[in-house]
Amino acid sequence: MRDYEKRMVRYRALLVKAIDETKNQPFDVTKWFNLYTFDVMGDLAFGASFGMLETSREHEAIRLLNSAMTPLAYMFPAWFFRLMTGIPGIARDWWKFISYCTSQMEERIKVKSSNPDIMSCLLKPLNNQTPTGLDYRLLQGDSQLIVVAGSDTTSTTLIHIFRFLVEHPQHVDVLRTEFKNLPLTELGDYQPPDLAELKHLNGVINEALRLYPSVPSALPRVTPPEGLTIDGTFIPGNTTLYCPQYVLGRSPECYSKPEAFIPERWYSHPDLIQDASAFAPFSAGPYGCIARPLALLNIRATVARILVDYDVCLAPGVSLN
Repeated sequence: MRDYEKRMVRYRALLVKAIDETKNQPFDVTKWFNLYTFDVMGDLAFGASFGMLETSREHEAIRLLNSAMTPLAYMFPAWFFRLMTGIPGIARDWWKFISYCTSQMEERIKVKSSNPDIMSCLLKPLNNQTPTGLDYRLLQGDSQLIVVAGSDTTSTTLIHIFRFLVEHPQHVDVLRTEFKNLPLTELGDYQPPDLAELKHLNGVINEALRLYPSVPSALPRVTPPEGLTIDGTFIPGNTTLYCPQYVLGRSPECYSKPEAFIPERWYSHPDLIQDASAFAPFSAGPYGCIARPLALLNIRATVARILVDYDVCLAPGVSLN
């Protein structure tokens, strides 16, 4: 984690440089947070970024991915997604993105990186042997998952955090008070362990994830053959269950004032949370997101780095409605 954080600092500096260069003109956070998080994950995954922060443009592979996201909106029910991807032309960009990730994986297998990256960990069990069969296919899937899961989800969360800070500017003042006495590095960043202890910063992040989880749809689970009972209701065996985080996050059975943005519910007002187990934006259990600490580290550091130097507000003519 410490090695990864050192590499993230460079990309945060490029993001801040891009903000500086706008010279008080509107700054498209949706575009730039995407460029930032994908560049970070390109480096951490394969040892080389996509170079988008330097060029201010989407890399072709990321353009293909974003173009392919529209069909993914129909992935539930699962059979409909399979049907769509089987129709020529419908998922063309998606398959091109998969092909790109595969080529990056194959190149990374050939070239040993001096800086340990995520692929280093995945390749280590192979003991320098060329992957074949199932191992190859698993690495293919992992190469896609690393890029998408570590970037798009983080950028989405950052976008929603700043959306709420614009709507509720009083929280910017509270955050700056928390940052005030923390030591800064030479590059203007805070130390991750210090940020991890800030109650209001964590509350803002949790509240944004509660209201707008980066994976709002449900992650399916199948009941055991004998079935099981959940809260007094028997569910037959081999049944696929869904529990969308977006629905749980806004349920009055789980949260008081569920539609309101109240970061304090996560530390000074726990009475506003009726069921803490409902909060699982990174999933839960053995299949929960393994990169949760890395994602939170990046989100905390990016929010703090921006708020230290900049005020935030809506661009002229833009409305939250």
